[in-house]
Amino acid sequence: MNQNLVTSEWIIEEFIRLGATQFVISPGSRSTPLTAAAARNPKANTTVHIDERGAAYFALGHAKATGKPAVLICTSGTAVANYFPAVVEASMDNVPMIVLTADRPPELIDVGANQAIFQNNIYGVYPRLSLNLPAPDETLSSGHILNMVDRLYDVATGTRPGPVHLNCQFREPFMENGDEDNHQSSNERWRKSNVRFTQKDPDNLIIPVEQLEMIRKKIESSHRGLIVVGRSMDPRYNDAILDFSKTLNWPILPDVQSTLRFRIDTQIINHFDLILLKNNITESPPDMVIHLLGAYTSKRLLNYLNHLKIFYVVIKETPERIDPNHQVDLMIQGNIKTIIDSIHCSQPAAQTDWINHWQSSEVAIRQRIDLQLESESSISEPGVSYFLSRWMTQNQSLMLANSMPIREMEMFGMAGKIRGPVFANRGASGIDGLLATAAGYQSGSASPLTLLIGDLAFLHDLNSLGLIKQSAHPIIVVLINNEGGGIFNFLPITAEIDIFEPFFGTPHDLSFEKAAELFSLNYFQPNTMSELNQNYLQAQNNSESTIIEIRTDRSENYALHQKLFDIIRDS
Repeated sequence: MNQNLVTSEWIIEEFIRLGATQFVISPGSRSTPLTAAAARNPKANTTVHIDERGAAYFALGHAKATGKPAVLICTSGTAVANYFPAVVEASMDNVPMIVLTADRPPELIDVGANQAIFQNNIYGVYPRLSLNLPAPDETLSSGHILNMVDRLYDVATGTRPGPVHLNCQFREPFMENGDEDNHQSSNERWRKSNVRFTQKDPDNLIIPVEQLEMIRKKIESSHRGLIVVGRSMDPRYNDAILDFSKTLNWPILPDVQSTLRFRIDTQIINHFDLILLKNNITESPPDMVIHLLGAYTSKRLLNYLNHLKIFYVVIKETPERIDPNHQVDLMIQGNIKTIIDSIHCSQPAAQTDWINHWQSSEVAIRQRIDLQLESESSISEPGVSYFLSRWMTQNQSLMLANSMPIREMEMFGMAGKIRGPVFANRGASGIDGLLATAAGYQSGSASPLTLLIGDLAFLHDLNSLGLIKQSAHPIIVVLINNEGGGIFNFLPITAEIDIFEPFFGTPHDLSFEKAAELFSLNYFQPNTMSELNQNYLQAQNNSESTIIEIRTDRSENYALHQKLFDIIRDS
């Protein structure tokens, strides 16, 4: 009996019983027992990807779609370090993730042994829990290991979901002849059952009555209130939030990742980011803000609220602090609907003029966007977001890359057509692993997906096109190639002519048709908006993933934005 394999079988089986059935494996020798245990368990779904960084982002995307953690398995050494960016993102965005790393035993650490690094607690403060599994032997009981697995899963999926790490030390030999038939266990009760080893303690959050009473009093004395809805793909609270806003007669400002953002309702101000360009909206500022769920993307909103004399309340389901302006007066954690329902206001102050101002501005901005972009025949970056929001089918998901794509969609995406989830990696807002995240999300959602991404982020994760190719449902990659970092054209550094292009603009002179060919993906490069429409519709009807490369000019894109902003300010 090989104790490495038996221990790994306990670990894998228990994670499956807990609900983590997706395993993302990168090939390696030291992780052989874990890989074999996952590969041979008939209840495990396995995905193999040679690049650990892409594998980890695949796991991140899968968990975003399903709400359940995927399990990562890799060998020792720098393979472990390549998980780090995705671990950071999962931690910052409250996404459950389980990391199993194989390691050398203690006698091979810090003695010059090959592929041996310090792996215990390698991810620092970012995991919710990090544990170290000693090299298995006959003295290591199944009860101890199963308790460890249960604890890791419960923490990963608890009141603040996130990554957990189990570092597994293995001595050679990793497997022996006949190991595939070995199902022995020292815990007969667990082996014969099909349930987890321990029972989970319930998560009970007490609703703070005194704080709710304070919120009620502040609402009743407020004259101009705002409801800011941060990122959340969970639609369960939408109706409660809408009812709450109608009771108070307060406008809702939804983040682009909120499921309220593309919904049509007079309470929802979808284009608030552009409205804040207008000076007249700041003449009568709010005196109270209720911020629901996660953080938001809009820097204009952040700057607008900064330094205002407001009573600022944050209500969310997770315990981390969301207060970049250092102005939050009250933060409550719990079920959003329960808390909203607990705030019973008698007669809130009249808000008619206040909300009417936001609503009329919303209509005016929407009309201006339609007028300027609807008839455009040439391709532009604002136009791509504008038309994508109108072309997507209801069963599609939309992933937005960081830098310009998420900002473009927030500004110019139109409400009414998008019904599926809209998401991004905004925990740490990096450009790494975005193709892999899209592939992972698609694997969990089992539905078509569109990814809007820039050229540098695409280059950053090029080998994850292999994961895109393997997708069971088509992924349409809409690739904006503006020859570098387009977002830097909007920053003051653009005035530093001697250093801007080589160090910030970073032109690369690349086209991506050969990349599509390398991974056997469909490819289009439209030159007009009409051609883009045809290519996108064709990609939607195909059963294979597609790259649609759109060539734009960074300077022209900046100039178009300034033109649109001037039109909006004058409206």
